Amino acid sequence: MSGAHYLIRGFQLIGKREIRHFVIAPMLMSIFLFCGLLYLAGHYFSHLMHWVENYLPNWLQWLNWLLWVGFSLAFVIIFAYTFTLLANLVAAPFNSLLAERVEEYLTGKPVNPDLPWYDFIKDTPRTLGRELSKLFYYLPRALLCLILFLVPLIQVFAAVIWFIFNAWMMAIQYLDYPMDNHRIPFKTMRKELGQQYFANLGFGTLVMLMTMVPLLNFLVMPAAVAGATAMWVDQQ
Repeated sequence: MSGAHYLIRGFQLIGKREIRHFVIAPMLMSIFLFCGLLYLAGHYFSHLMHWVENYLPNWLQWLNWLLWVGFSLAFVIIFAYTFTLLANLVAAPFNSLLAERVEEYLTGKPVNPDLPWYDFIKDTPRTLGRELSKLFYYLPRALLCLILFLVPLIQVFAAVIWFIFNAWMMAIQYLDYPMDNHRIPFKTMRKELGQQYFANLGFGTLVMLMTMVPLLNFLVMPAAVAGATAMWVDQQ
């Protein structure tokens, strides 16, 4: 809970007069992206479940309800993280700027005093490259977790492992913004987060759970950026 409460603090911070106008751009991007992904997800999930039902032999048809529950849970988690990943990729420059403004609000000191305000535009390629680094870190590990669903006996624990891994990735995703503003390398950032593993995992867990809540998920991204920045400032 020492980490989870920072998301609540993030919701409080994005309502501050000095910060709220930096929330508009990432929130609008979240709305448009969510609507598009929801349409595609509903279409393909229906086809997937029909295929699974036809694949089952007659004597295993009683497993249909269990498969619906298992696939639905996995699908919701995949959808939540895919939405978060794409939304952060598109809104990465704005999230970095939001993290910078939150840190300045909390500390009273400019993060990059020697850089002009429009420098974040020139920094966009580097910021997007950082998002790709997270993606390349995520994909092979996500594939390994998904393979566990196919391994007998281990598949019983696969959903728990999958949940914990995605919660950890949420922590990496958002705590990276304030640390990247200080040019901390991605590898170093992961090591530092590991030193506060359970606090950061608690933060990521609450972020992921709230990402699954319709309407609320539009505000989760800016609130998570603000909360992660507050968490990093306090840890430092």
